[in-house]
Amino acid sequence: MAAETQTTTDTLTSLPPAYTQTVHSPSANGYSNAFDDFFGMPVTMESRHDRRASAESLPPYPLAESLPTYSRWSDEEPATLAMYLFKFGFLFPLFWILGIIILLSPLSAPDSTDSSSGWLAEKSDEERQFVISEMRRVEVKWAKRCLWALSTLVILGVAVGLAIWVVLKSRL
Repeated sequence: MAAETQTTTDTLTSLPPAYTQTVHSPSANGYSNAFDDFFGMPVTMESRHDRRASAESLPPYPLAESLPTYSRWSDEEPATLAMYLFKFGFLFPLFWILGIIILLSPLSAPDSTDSSSGWLAEKSDEERQFVISEMRRVEVKWAKRCLWALSTLVILGVAVGLAIWVVLKSRL
């Protein structure tokens, strides 16, 4: 057993030393770039992305009074029932029929007997009328899309049905 242990120890000590890579000194800009060190490319020029932004170089934050106020409906149109019916109509096309019915229904503001606690109480009558007209415009747009989607589906269905009928008729 002692001879076996001696042979293993002699084998381990007789192996050549493991290959180690020497660590390169940091690049000219003061830090070591592992990618450049691995591929042997020295850093020739410093990129603007290599520099760290310090807190002193950032512009001052403006006062809260001068910040712009943003409206919820500034760029996007309001979500309407017709929009959801159009989107879900791709899963269940009968929703498109419900979306088309919206073209026939009038959109009116909710009854507000008490203007302070009613619908859009913080807005004036002109602003409420503008909101109603904008929502109606968007509703009609999506309802027309429902109409086009259902029309396209019906036309494609009729075309496929006629094609099947012609193929079956020609085989007889």
